Amino acid sequence: MTSTFYTHESNLFHPTIQHFQIHSTTIPELVLRNATPADGPILLRLFTDVKNVGLDESAAGLGTPEAISDLIRQWNTFEPLERVNAVIVYQGTVIGTGGIGWISTTWQGKRIGNVGVMIDTPYRGKGLAYEALRMSIDYAFRVLGMELVDCSTRDENKEFRGLMDRKFGFVGERIKDLRFGNDWTWTIERKAWEECSHSK
Repeated sequence: MTSTFYTHESNLFHPTIQHFQIHSTTIPELVLRNATPADGPILLRLFTDVKNVGLDESAAGLGTPEAISDLIRQWNTFEPLERVNAVIVYQGTVIGTGGIGWISTTWQGKRIGNVGVMIDTPYRGKGLAYEALRMSIDYAFRVLGMELVDCSTRDENKEFRGLMDRKFGFVGERIKDLRFGNDWTWTIERKAWEECSHSK
């Protein structure tokens, strides 16, 4: 499998300096990369803006600089490989977060994960969420070797539901997620992704 819409530099398991960057070739000024301490202030603002996180329970407790510093530390821990979270950078500015929020292995030995995206309000409606999400999904399959990913959201997040239902054309399933309060999930298998137009 070779990608036609992004390039990447991945060094997740270096003993001292772990990093990754995913560069869009469709929107050249769009990059997903690992967070650094310098991103702390903007991440604090993003995660405390109700227009960005709404009722997302996964953002609970991220309202202090200390919590954000701890989050960045977690995001930069790749061994064991439990997540590959990224900041989304557009034209040199951090405008959101994305990537693979959790990674697990089934009892059959298959690697699976959950993929998501959050874009700051002024940058919505420009195709950036779609591009960041499809890079994350493809990276999960192509680079990390996953067999299945899912995306989830609350009923109130009509923008994300529209992105998944209409832009991607995936079929959502109504659920009741007691941990994060999500109401909808979209499950994407590796083979289906490879065959769909969004992976090209």
